[in-house]
Formats: sequence, structure tokens, C-alpha cells
Amino acid sequence: MLCLLTSAASCQSNLLQITSVVLYFRFKMFVHDNYVRGNENIQVPAHLNFGKYILDKIKLRNDEIALENSDTGEKLTYKEFTQYAVNLSTLLTKLGVGRGDTVAVGSEKRNEFVPTVLGIVFTGATYTPYDLKSGRAALKHKLSVAKPKYFICSHTFWTMYSDILKSFDCIHKLFTLDDAMDDGVSIKSLILSDVDVNRFEPASVHGQIDTAFILYSSGTTGMPKGVQLTHLNCILNSLPDDFSDESLKTAFLFGEWYHNYDTFMTYKFLALGRKIVYVNHATPESFLKSVENNQVNIAFVVPSLVGYLSKADDAEKYNLSSLHTIYSRSSPLHSKTIKTVKSRFPKLKNILQGYGMTEAGELTSESWGTKGSKLGSVGMASPGITLKVVDSETRKILGPNERGEICLRGPVFMKGYVGVDPSIYLDEEGFFKTGDLGYYDEDRYFYIVDRMKEIIVYDGYKVAPLELETILQSHPEVYEAGVVGKPVPDYGEEPTAFVVRQPGSNVTEKELIDYVSTEVPPYMQLRGGVNFIEKLPRNPRGKILRHQLRNMLN
Repeated sequence: MLCLLTSAASCQSNLLQITSVVLYFRFKMFVHDNYVRGNENIQVPAHLNFGKYILDKIKLRNDEIALENSDTGEKLTYKEFTQYAVNLSTLLTKLGVGRGDTVAVGSEKRNEFVPTVLGIVFTGATYTPYDLKSGRAALKHKLSVAKPKYFICSHTFWTMYSDILKSFDCIHKLFTLDDAMDDGVSIKSLILSDVDVNRFEPASVHGQIDTAFILYSSGTTGMPKGVQLTHLNCILNSLPDDFSDESLKTAFLFGEWYHNYDTFMTYKFLALGRKIVYVNHATPESFLKSVENNQVNIAFVVPSLVGYLSKADDAEKYNLSSLHTIYSRSSPLHSKTIKTVKSRFPKLKNILQGYGMTEAGELTSESWGTKGSKLGSVGMASPGITLKVVDSETRKILGPNERGEICLRGPVFMKGYVGVDPSIYLDEEGFFKTGDLGYYDEDRYFYIVDRMKEIIVYDGYKVAPLELETILQSHPEVYEAGVVGKPVPDYGEEPTAFVVRQPGSNVTEKELIDYVSTEVPPYMQLRGGVNFIEKLPRNPRGKILRHQLRNMLN
């Protein structure tokens, strides 16, 4: 079990020491030799307030650049960033926003996005994101999960989804990041003067139980689940110790601020006072240009981009000498790919891999490795995490080099899914069942073998087959549908459908691909195509036998 201990020294520095205390009760509780623990001596602020934690870091900076849009050249200094967040928080508080409320943000990537999130968190309210490219079906579902009372969106988001937002009675007030819109008030028009940042204090929270973020994680049970992250969860996810190397001055963020990975890597670097560069539409070319133009030192990317660097001839036309480290997560990189990229770009010191999930952040990372990186490994257990590998059938705890399901627990683990009984996803010891198949070696480095769960990973994005099946089956000419991933080089798997038509139907592959494309973001589209079959293979309980569908792809 974990408890919070204070000392005179930690009180003076306003820090709380988290340490593991193992209680040995005869015949009741023992520590298993095959538990794999990350560092358990972690310092976090005693207030356990994520908003205050970040504010105390960023207000120490002034004219240093916090965020830069590499496409447009627009920059936001730390002083401007902090002032914006404090102004917004003060405004929202005056309007009645506070603990117990949920405030949604729907927008494209832009400099205002991150300080808007922090402005919400400063009020004590819960923040939840809605992706511009999420698709209509997923947006409706996520809104029904989090039920936001307030919604802040960009003009672009409003243009695409205003009809959906208007249909949800839970939304009492709409704001826009841009000029005023129908039924929405412009934030810029409401903020009339700057608040004194040095006198501002975020609202008090109960950091171990109050939800700071609701993010979304797809699973095999259908549409995305709402992942509740407490203030303590967010602080632990944002500790920057693994990137404290002062040579890493500028970071490039390939992904979106709706994902756990990209979100908390941003907060790690904000806590360090570093510069974060991003682009509106991430492509290999925009990445290469950003590295060259902004002298990027570390890049947080997806495996397909690393694969591109191993093959593309035009990559060598750019000056990438500033790039010291590439950090990749979401699916394992092949050791040959890593070796090839390092040989092509000799200035590149590290290609690190990590293993994480929305529910618990970074479970393992090569950045925590005590003996350097190991090809094919995703690193060692992260601080505050306890991992075990169990036999998927017997649930016996396994030792080194024995493959089984990876399970986790620790203070970084989420508060829970919105509206889901914990007994569904926790085992008898309180460990979260990840559904991922893997093992660790004698040095306690972890390796991911496969996904026991049915999630498809395309270009770093996780796709729930049942979500696509639900959408396909809403088509009037589809009787039933099954979706699996078709392996493709570099990108992982392409969503591929098997469809049983309604009797007498002649619906075509193109019609169904186009139908799905109107409901989902680009990464969820049926890039693997549609296969028409007479009957879906199912077990006696009616569950689709996906392995048989995958065999049909060969």
C-alpha cells in the first residue's frame, strides 16, 4: 500500500514525499518477488493541486518562448501564456465555474489551447477535450459520457459540430476562442483587463480524489470510455525528471493535445521552462522542416515517422544536426529500424521507446533505464508504478522471460472510468488488467509482444473494432459486421471490415467506406477495405472470432 509521509524538510519546501510502506500481516499480505516496481520515492507538492503545480513553474518565466506554431510562426511567451490562463480562470470563476463542473474544449491545435485548459483547471473544475477530427458518432458519445456544463470551442469546431452541441441540454453556456458566434460568447470580448498573476491563487481542491481531466480511451467494449484523472494523477504524469537534461531546450510535438501522451509531455516541458514546437497538420515533411528551422533537440513522435526516417531519401536533405533524441510510443519499433535511423543520422544520440496508456500515463520508458537502452525494449517501470505479468488463464504471477498479461497499480493510476464498475477492469489484488501481452527480462526491462485486447493501432492511434462495427451496422443495408486490423509496414494495422449484407442488398465497398468516413476521424477509416462474406464466425456466446477474420486476410 502507499501512504503519504511528511518531514520537517519537506514541509519547508512545501513538498510531500511519497514512499511505499509494505505491511506484512502473517497469512494475509506479502510482497511478491515478481512484482516490478518503479522508483517509489517521488516528490510532489503538498497541496496536490495540478493547476497550482504548473502555475508555480510557469510564472517563474517571462519572455522565453513557451509554444510556437512552426507552420505560422506564431509564438506565445511564458509571460503571455500565464497571463492568458489566469485571466481566463478569473473570468470563468466570476461566471460561476468551479469544483463539480465539467468544462469542455473543442478546437484545432493553436497557441491558446493549452493555457485555456490550465485556465479551466485553475477554477477547480474538470476539463475534457473534444477533437476536431473525432467524428460525429464519437463526439455524441463522449458528450453523453462527460456531460459538460460549459463548452469552449473554436470557430472551426463550431462550424463542423454546432448542431450536435445545440442538441445537448447539459451544455448551459457556450464560449468561443474567436469572434462571437450563434449562441456563443467570445472569451476575448469578456476579458477586459489583466489580472495580477502574482496575487492569483488557483481554487483549492482535494487532489487525491477531485477529477482534473476526463480523457478518453477506446476499448473492446465499444465507444470510448471516459478516463477520470485526479490532480495527483496529473502531477505524477507531469514530473519532468526524465527530461531534465539541459541540452533538450526545444521539443517537437507530433501528436494532438487530446491524447495522454502528447498532453503530459507538454506539461513536462512547460514545468522545465522549455520551448515546445508543433504544427497544424503533422507530416514527415512538416516535422523535418520544424527540426531544421527551430533547432529541435527532442521529438515526440509515432513509430511510422521513425520508419519514414529509415527509408526516405529526402530526409537527408534537411539539417537535423540539432536533434539529439527521438521518443516513440504506441507500438514497438523493430530493432533494425532503430539501427538504420541511427546510422543515417549520426548526430542522433537516442531513439527511446515508451509504453503507456490514458489510464496510467507512462508505464515504462527507456528514459528510466539504469543500464541504457535495449533494442526492442520499452524500458523499465516508471516511478510510482508497480507492474506484474500474469498467466492470462490461471492469473499466476510470472517471472522473467515468461509471457503473459501486463497488469499495473500505483498512485498514477486513474480514479476510474466514468460509469464503469471497477470490478470489470481490476483484478483481486487491485491491479489494472491492461490486456497487453508482454514480459520483462532479468534486468527488468519490459517487452511488448502483442495486444490481448482487440484494439487496432494505426499510426499510433488506437481504434476500437466494436466502435466501427457499431457504425457499420447502423447502415440500413448491413446485416452484421466485424472489424480487424490488417498488418502494414510502419503504420501498424489498417482497420479492415468484414460485412454481411442485408438480404437483397447490393451495397458496395466504396459506399460503406464513404459512409464510415463521414462518422470517424481519418485514422479510423477503413483503409484496409471491406470484405463481403456470408456469415461472421462467432463462438457459442456470440462473440466474433476475430482470429478467424484475420486468417481470411492472408
